[in-house]
Amino acid sequence: MNVRSHMELTLERCEVECLHPEHVRPLLGKVISSEDADAVVGTFELLADPTRARILHALALTRELCVCDLALLLGLSQSAISHQLRSLRDRGAVRRRRSGRIVYYALADAHVRSLLREGVTHAREDAALPRRTASGRR
Repeated sequence: MNVRSHMELTLERCEVECLHPEHVRPLLGKVISSEDADAVVGTFELLADPTRARILHALALTRELCVCDLALLLGLSQSAISHQLRSLRDRGAVRRRRSGRIVYYALADAHVRSLLREGVTHAREDAALPRRTASGRR
């Protein structure tokens, strides 16, 4: 690979095309495509809302819950819960089951449960770390 880049240098670019070809070569063709990256972002957008994250976490803790139970558990209106459940259902994160006049919701699959478990674990570990002050000290 060339030592000097033929492209215009910017603050975001290195001054050389590839400094470590031995690190880059094995990764060529393995980085996800733009389309797959968009899908990953869409998955994480589900958790980008605190209410949706709380609903998903509640559903991860049990087999299924109805809207009324979720509203009581989270301290929100049934309307607010229903609105978020519709969004989660449209994105394939939850599924519903009707039993008479009651609709029960559950996580759609184990992937969502795993994402939540990892996310909660990470958040709790991060919260337990000492915070750095403005001077960089803990």
